[in-house]
Formats: sequence, structure tokens, C-alpha cells
Amino acid sequence: MELTVIVWCLLGGVLAGTLAGLLGIGGGLVIVPLLVYLAPELGIEPALVMPTAIATSLATICMTTASSAFSHYRSGLQERFWVVRVLPGLSLGAMVGAFLVTAVDPHWLKMLFSTVLVVLAIRMSLPQSKREVNAKHIKQRWLSVGSTSIGVISGLVGIGGGALTVPFLQRCGLSVRQAIAISSLGSFIIGCSAVLIFIIKGYSSGVAHGALGIIHVPAWLTISIASVICAPVGAKLAHSLPVKQLRRIFAVFLIIVAIKLIFF
Repeated sequence: MELTVIVWCLLGGVLAGTLAGLLGIGGGLVIVPLLVYLAPELGIEPALVMPTAIATSLATICMTTASSAFSHYRSGLQERFWVVRVLPGLSLGAMVGAFLVTAVDPHWLKMLFSTVLVVLAIRMSLPQSKREVNAKHIKQRWLSVGSTSIGVISGLVGIGGGALTVPFLQRCGLSVRQAIAISSLGSFIIGCSAVLIFIIKGYSSGVAHGALGIIHVPAWLTISIASVICAPVGAKLAHSLPVKQLRRIFAVFLIIVAIKLIFF
């Protein structure tokens, strides 16, 4: 890769890693648009731009969220009750979403991703519910359906799912810090599950770039290095900075990215 591309990937990794630890998101909301923008310099075929960006994003998320999840684990906020009820659905959904990526027209994938960005931006800018809910009253069916749906969307558009998982868990009665901690682990599971499918699909469909199917390995490694280093920093900031204001700033960022993807 050229030096300019490497610098962009490193900067993207810094932002993705910090946001992963800070907001419990995987960083795909940053990485996918970045890789779409850098596609010509990376030598990615036009028809494979979105699938490759999505696959590479999720591979990066595996690395980023492993670091942030461990940081949150040490805080003691990842309660076993929620982990065992939410993670299986996220994993299954991510595999289904990843399987569908290469079967969907790239143009519609781009439109779907942009739509998801706008919806997430609106959701993140709204006031968060502060009502208390008894965990024992949450039905397993609701948790399974919700987590699986989040996994499908995440695998299909290349995000870690945190921007969906966090508000979902808050609606179930968790505090924002608990939701972020569990979401970071959920994003790791989503990334690993989807990457497995992308590797298999890349070889079975004959469009593999290299050893990891349609994942762009140089971009993946470059972004991952920066994101892994910065994820713990974001996790520490999550316990001190005003998350409410940060969510609104990030929501504006999502809108800008969505507009660029749709019209440019």
C-alpha cells in the first residue's frame, strides 16, 4: 500500500478503536466508509468494493473489540446473566448476515448501510430511557429475537452492532455503562462469527483476495494495529467523559457519512 493509504488506515484505526472503547461500538461505522473511499488505491474490483469493505471491517472489529472487551471485563460490568442470553443470538445473526452479503447487489448494500447510519444517528441523538426494569422479567424470546436481528444487520452492513446493542440493552433496563461493556463483547462475537463465514464464502465463490477470503489483509492489519492500541483509551474515557454529548457528536458524524455515501 502507498504511504498515504497507510496513514488513512492508521487514522481510521485510531478513531475506530477509541469509539469502540468509548461507546461500545465495533468501529465499522468508521471503517466501512473509509475502505469504500480507499477502494481504488487498494486495488479492489468495483463489484467487490462493498463486500470487501464489510468483510475487512468485521475482521478489524474482531481485533478492536477484543481489546476493549477485556478492558470492560476488568471493570466487572459484564454480567453473566446478559452475556449468556444475548451473545448466542448476536453470533447466529452475524453469520446469517455475512452469508447474505455476497448475494446482495453492491448498490443496495451501500443504500442499506447509509439507511442504517441515518437510523442509528437519530437513535443516538434521542434521550435515553432511565426506567428501571427487573432483569428476571425480561423474556428470553425477546432477548433472542432482538439480539439475532442485531446480528443479522451487523453482519450485513459490516458493523459491530454496538450502536444497536447498547440502546437495546438500555431498553432492557441496563445502565449505559453496563450496556457498553456487554456490547463490546457482543461486537467481538459478531466480528468473529461473520469473518468465519466471509472466509468460507470467499473461497467457495471464487472471489477470494488471499488467505482470508475477501478480507483485504494489508488494510485489516494496518487498521487493527491502531485500533487495538486506542480501544483501551476509549474504554477509560467512557468512565469519565459525558457520554450523552459524545453520542450526539457521533450522530452528526454518521449523518455526514451517510450523505456522502448516498450522493457522492
